[in-house]
Amino acid sequence: MSRNASYSDYREMLEEIQRRYEQARAGYTFDFTTEIEPFLNKYKVLADQLQHIPTDDRLTETIREVMSDELMELLMSCHISRFSLKLYHEKYKYINMWVNHAGEEGLL
Repeated sequence: MSRNASYSDYREMLEEIQRRYEQARAGYTFDFTTEIEPFLNKYKVLADQLQHIPTDDRLTETIREVMSDELMELLMSCHISRFSLKLYHEKYKYINMWVNHAGEEGLL
């Protein structure tokens, strides 16, 4: 993605993360070369772009950096069945909350 990501790009990514985590929890084993690596290459761009979206009073530079790091961890961990369900939900909700905020404020 050479263009700036839109709110819908982030929504699509979050839906795909959810789908993959559910598959992993159900016992599916992802192939790194054909499934995980292309997924990471596609969506790490979105994680990087989070650091460059406009800032407002709530979505500060520090929060953007944390959100990018959390998203990268979530992108990798959603393929692992033993990744804690509680931790997954905490990270997912954190990213979802800030993506929604950025979308509502017109920052994405």
